[in-house]
Amino acid sequence: MSYVIRETAAAVVAAASDFIIGGCAPTPAAQIEGSYSSALKSQKEHDRAIGSTPVMVELLNSWTIDTRIGWLISNFETDERYVHASNVVRRAMMAAPIGFPLEIERRWQNRASKTW
Repeated sequence: MSYVIRETAAAVVAAASDFIIGGCAPTPAAQIEGSYSSALKSQKEHDRAIGSTPVMVELLNSWTIDTRIGWLISNFETDERYVHASNVVRRAMMAAPIGFPLEIERRWQNRASKTW
């Protein structure tokens, strides 16, 4: 059962990450031709955009763990790509009411520490 809980938690976090990334502003293209200085300038704008934390992530990280996990699970259950798996989420919550949220939180913190 622990494998199912780990994989389900990973899917919940992946669903939230996909949702957040889908709503981010597009990153500006880096110039690859032209003068050296203009290419470097365009690369700085690109790096700044990809290195910034999305507003949604900052908001989620400011919430309490319970609220954040509730949002992550709700997002997972209401995303049409994952609707078929909402039953698995409910079962994981019943099988491991403490372990499942802790695994979600562990995976969220790991994901949030990476560059968005």
